Amino acid sequence: MKLIPSLVIQSLIATLMGSGMLAEKMQAQSDIAITASISFPFTVGTQRIAPGTYRFRLISPFDLSVMNVKTGDIEMFAVRPEKQRAFEQHGRLIFRSSAGSDVLNEVHFPGADTLSELIQRRGVGRMEAKKSSTTDSASVAQR
Repeated sequence: MKLIPSLVIQSLIATLMGSGMLAEKMQAQSDIAITASISFPFTVGTQRIAPGTYRFRLISPFDLSVMNVKTGDIEMFAVRPEKQRAFEQHGRLIFRSSAGSDVLNEVHFPGADTLSELIQRRGVGRMEAKKSSTTDSASVAQR
């Protein structure tokens, strides 16, 4: 009679250990982030951001967090996932010049076949996902 409860306990322990390893692996896969040092002031959405080192992390397919590595301050921004032709090997940030300001437009995460396009706010209560009309752009790549 003791054999059956012992087998049940062993099976339960094995299941819990397997679930823990699977959860850890899933957490590592969902932790999509890049860190970049940006030497110029830039705008994300309506937020003006000073030069510095920032960690860009995809919280969900539609939410991007930008953390100042030095201060730990975090801002959240809406993004729209877009398919790209090839997998990105290195992280990359794409800036567009708009009205004399560098605006973060896209975030490319390493190992992903999608990019995250920032949704720029225009007016109150209305959001547009539209690229700047100028063709000037700058790119910052992760090391």
